[in-house]
Amino acid sequence: MTFRQRVVVVITEGAAPELLGRWCAKGLLPGFARLRAQGVHGPLRAEGTPYEPPGLLSVLTGRRAGRHGFYSYWTCHDPEYTPQVLTSKDRRHPVLWQQEVFAGVRFASIGLFGTHPPEPFDGSLITYPMYATLHACHPRSLQRTLAAQGVRPVHDVSVFWTGQDRDELLPSLLEADVQRGRAALALLEEHDVVLVNLTSIDRTSHIYWQELERGPEHEESSAVLAAYRTCDRVIQDVLERADDRTTVLAFSEIGFGPLRNYHSVNAELESCGFLSHAADGRAEWARSRAFEAVQGTHGVNVNLRGRYKHGTVAERDYDAVRSEVAAALLERLNPRTGRPFLAAVHRREEVYEGEAVHLAPDLVLEPADWRYLPLGDPAWASHVHRDWQSGWHRRDSYWAALGPDFSGGAERTRIAAPVDIPATVCELLGRDVPSDWDGVPLS
Repeated sequence: MTFRQRVVVVITEGAAPELLGRWCAKGLLPGFARLRAQGVHGPLRAEGTPYEPPGLLSVLTGRRAGRHGFYSYWTCHDPEYTPQVLTSKDRRHPVLWQQEVFAGVRFASIGLFGTHPPEPFDGSLITYPMYATLHACHPRSLQRTLAAQGVRPVHDVSVFWTGQDRDELLPSLLEADVQRGRAALALLEEHDVVLVNLTSIDRTSHIYWQELERGPEHEESSAVLAAYRTCDRVIQDVLERADDRTTVLAFSEIGFGPLRNYHSVNAELESCGFLSHAADGRAEWARSRAFEAVQGTHGVNVNLRGRYKHGTVAERDYDAVRSEVAAALLERLNPRTGRPFLAAVHRREEVYEGEAVHLAPDLVLEPADWRYLPLGDPAWASHVHRDWQSGWHRRDSYWAALGPDFSGGAERTRIAAPVDIPATVCELLGRDVPSDWDGVPLS
């Protein structure tokens, strides 16, 4: 009989290294603590602007953002100036279970953005839809199969924050991860690789980060710690089920930190004469040269002819306008601090590299103080109530693993990237990392 390895990848979106370290030391997170003490762990840093889609698609495809082209949940450039939700049909590269290197390997994937709508394959899939749907599984019978075992995964879109009380929202956010964890365990025996994405840390950190700022004595009653403990329980359950041929790998593609305010870059662009609005507040595209890109990208787009319906900037003037916009924005002050709003304004090719760089915003903004961030496209920002948030992403996060190739409690100093995760899975299964992948195995 062939000795086969198994890998369980637990994504704990939004986990901050400083909180993990502090709460592990206090004995509040025994699952994370076991990964660190008995396995191997180290730092991980997001590529470019820290946002879920770029990191998750790097995990799913083995390519960096500049190659896979997902910089947000939505398109950065739309001819009608209305960002569109990205789907599995927009992917430029196949996901792991569609690639030749994993021929014969059975995958189960639960809750990863970029997998909806589902596509048939020899495995199990619960997608991450951005809208209400009954068709988010493969095979179609998977939901009924799990329900028969008492497992009922829910999608993030069905647990949306609209201002409801903490006592109403928090249990739903936590239960969603409980069910995803139970689904991962239910699918473990019949699959070689299980990927499960837990989102409660991210969701609570956005909404309830202010609870952590009341002081250490209040942390144990915080919603954020409740989310960490929920994810920790999933990790504990997976570790209890793991045998001597199973590796458990946990990580987050983003970290987290405090937020004071989102600042409208469009307001600054208008003040500098790059953007015009009509009396009713709508943008006058035919009189505008630049505008803020969709949320999460920290970007600015040039209103380029041929790319946008009412483009005003000729191709020959593209680089000159980018330079002009960058210079103007670097001079703008944060009205809440009196200090510069931005530390740098980068051209997209200075941040990303690859065949999909043209899908990124034309300029990428580096905040001077990460407590004050670009608002993003105003329509989407309003839809998701961005101005209610008290926390947002940071670049620095973590990875930790325990299994046959990861033991001894060692701490690695090399800073990993999300794209290293699929390369690690490849090596753990005894496969050669494809030459066109960008990652390096963590082991």
